[in-house]
Amino acid sequence: MKLFSILIFLIFSFLGFSQDTITATQAKDFIGKEIVLKGKIASVKMAGEGKSTNYINVDFAYPNSVFTVVIPNYALDKLSFKIEDSVGKQIIVKGKVQVYDKDVKQIPQIFNPGFIQVK
Repeated sequence: MKLFSILIFLIFSFLGFSQDTITATQAKDFIGKEIVLKGKIASVKMAGEGKSTNYINVDFAYPNSVFTVVIPNYALDKLSFKIEDSVGKQIIVKGKVQVYDKDVKQIPQIFNPGFIQVK
């Protein structure tokens, strides 16, 4: 009986930590939460002269974007792909969904994700 109780506890503990994958359009419902998002890269914007951030718009291109991955310049070398060559590819990203307070459109985003994969 004790073994059965431990097994049930472990199963429910694992289920409690499991994370579903969401889409770009669902991101607005997960502000402040850690998520895994999967979608297609619709457009990118590389940091211009004197700028420090790069943008990947998922599923819808700017200005119709519904979700953006924000990558600072200092993190570019750590990526296994080139942002500028990634349009049309599949992306999986993990991080906390936030909204930049000065963004009039309040587009959900992940800033400097903990995990990012492009295929």
